[in-house]
Amino acid sequence: MRILLSAFACAPNTGSEAGVGWRWALELAKEHDVTVVTDVTRRTSIESVEVGMRRRLRFVYYRPFFLRWCPLNSKTAQMLYMIWQFCLPALASRLGGKREFDVAMHITYGVFRHPVPLGLFGLPLVLGPVGGGEDAPWSLKTSITGRGWLKEVLRFLANKVALIDPILWLSLAQTRLILVKTEETAAALPWPFRRRALVYQESGVDTVPEAQPRIRIPGEPLRLLFAGRLLGWKGVHLALRGLALARERGVSATLAIVGSGPYETELRHVTETSGVSSSVNWRGHISQQELLKLYGEMHGLLFPSLHDSGGNVVLEAQAHGLPVVCLDLGGPPTLVTANSAIVVSTDSADEDDVVDGIAAAIAALDADEGRRLAMGRAAVAHASTMSWEERVSGALALMEKAGI
Repeated sequence: MRILLSAFACAPNTGSEAGVGWRWALELAKEHDVTVVTDVTRRTSIESVEVGMRRRLRFVYYRPFFLRWCPLNSKTAQMLYMIWQFCLPALASRLGGKREFDVAMHITYGVFRHPVPLGLFGLPLVLGPVGGGEDAPWSLKTSITGRGWLKEVLRFLANKVALIDPILWLSLAQTRLILVKTEETAAALPWPFRRRALVYQESGVDTVPEAQPRIRIPGEPLRLLFAGRLLGWKGVHLALRGLALARERGVSATLAIVGSGPYETELRHVTETSGVSSSVNWRGHISQQELLKLYGEMHGLLFPSLHDSGGNVVLEAQAHGLPVVCLDLGGPPTLVTANSAIVVSTDSADEDDVVDGIAAAIAALDADEGRRLAMGRAAVAHASTMSWEERVSGALALMEKAGI
């Protein structure tokens, strides 16, 4: 099969969306001829690595000429991406059109409310896996402040507008199959297109040879890790409050925070007011290779995100033998099992109850080393069933079943 893959974010040795775009491209090219269209800013990182399947994998680095001057950063990314998408049909025609490709696929950015006009080109279009429909009760966002709270309001409104957006409807009408990361995103789609949606997570993970959970040295504190962008909805403020409450109850635990973002100042304030400054290690932004090494030094992952649609870090941590503590919201609970994670309930929709649940989960991992080690081994076993190869081959099977 000849595949035209839309992957605005695509780069090796990274996490998040760029890493997803890269791994799907590699796995698809094992059995099919794949042309990946990505942003011009990805050229240096992609061409710096040796790709063994170059014969079946081609990269096209594209940016509309009138935007070549614009840098790609957190402030410009959405604007660049939307314009980039609307220019893709014309580019696809120049690449050879329907004579050269059998199917078009879109992988990144993976948000359902962003129109993907590539289907107007005339090829069968497979959209996703996409997310973005996940959310949390507003009562769990009361402590998100400033721009973080405003962004939550804008995101909520954008999801509602998507239900009546004629451009999105036209885009979705051209799809043959829509893969969504969660049931919440399936329900967030405009109603005529929900029947085309299948729930299927995008995230995979590499097996870590001989991975085992790290054994705690007697007297060593429970070493927990958070990794991700420092945004209000990532729930790090809840993690910090949970850590503080656990320590008040006599639990010896520390938290390493990996990542950067606009909410860092507020989080540092929460750390100080909660009295856990000496128990928090701010690692900042680190490379993917450094993060993979850091997993092996930790005893558990604390990831209380309010509406992640996936969570690569959740799978990576499990692959390294880390039990996971997450909320029962969005994608993270779909990436764990009852044996590999403690999933904190949000049924009460009360922040204090959630913080208490996080503290209780930390205490449980601290109190029973045998249980924690068993959870770590279960995490490794579960991660082994979620390889990138399995993810992509499963999607191809769904495409075949849909007659693509």
